[in-house]
Amino acid sequence: GCLVCFTSPNNGNVPLWWEALAAQFRTPRTKNISGQTALVTGGANGLGQAIAIALAKQGCNVAVVDVDETNARETVATLRRYNVSAEAYKVDVSDYDAVRQLGREVERDLGPVDILVNNAGILPSSFSLDALPSHAKRSMEVNVLAGFWTTQTFIESMIRRRKGHIVAVSSIAGYIAPGWAKTYAATKFAIRGYMDALEDDLYLRGQAEHVRTTTVFPFAFNTRKQAIRLLKASSGLTRLPIYEPAMLGECVVKAIQTNQRKVVVPETVKPYQLSLFENMPIKIRRLLTRTMAQGEVKLLD
Repeated sequence: GCLVCFTSPNNGNVPLWWEALAAQFRTPRTKNISGQTALVTGGANGLGQAIAIALAKQGCNVAVVDVDETNARETVATLRRYNVSAEAYKVDVSDYDAVRQLGREVERDLGPVDILVNNAGILPSSFSLDALPSHAKRSMEVNVLAGFWTTQTFIESMIRRRKGHIVAVSSIAGYIAPGWAKTYAATKFAIRGYMDALEDDLYLRGQAEHVRTTTVFPFAFNTRKQAIRLLKASSGLTRLPIYEPAMLGECVVKAIQTNQRKVVVPETVKPYQLSLFENMPIKIRRLLTRTMAQGEVKLLD
């Protein structure tokens, strides 16, 4: 069978490809997340903190999970100003047993988790660390395996209740791999692949309409100034635009409310454009990467 022979399960007279195409032009419905319980890993600082605040503004109760207990508690104090419940948990999310214990504690304190945001991640303090086995191992543990453990822990309740949303923060490096941060790029590609597979798994289980997934691909954000300086110095991308974390928080909440599968931040770039970019001849890709970052052209504008 050709593509046009497959018909929609909702309307047997409509080709499946036509229904999928039409869906791209419909105004998405906005779901109400007020009163839901959200858990944000790496929520004490930077992008995770911005996401936690954006969720609290929409009425979500928030569990802030981080190894930085001091800033996690300060973030919780900020969240409570929005008249929501919030708790801080000092947990290394790369530790499977600790994550399972976290699941029990959060359900006891805030109830079952409806929205899971896998944001925890590490960057090298020096790009020369990229070749060190210890750095590669720790990057995989925090950036990749931690998301496996949290998803396995909290998806059980979501499937049972037929309600949930899992978000993973990847990176633009999950589409465009920079040679000066090979390990980091590998972890972000892994997140992208895992989320694609998770979405398909939920579909095969008949849960795709109940438990949603969103993968976020941010450009450079003003959270780790040392890493940004190293990035510019190592790559020559001296005019790379830097964005504020609040933008990402707002975009993530919007993506959750409208069930977006993938979102690039800033939203002027679309995931399909990055897919096209991936499949360009390598010489053109390299030219566009350099000129885009120098502020001379906009990506696929």
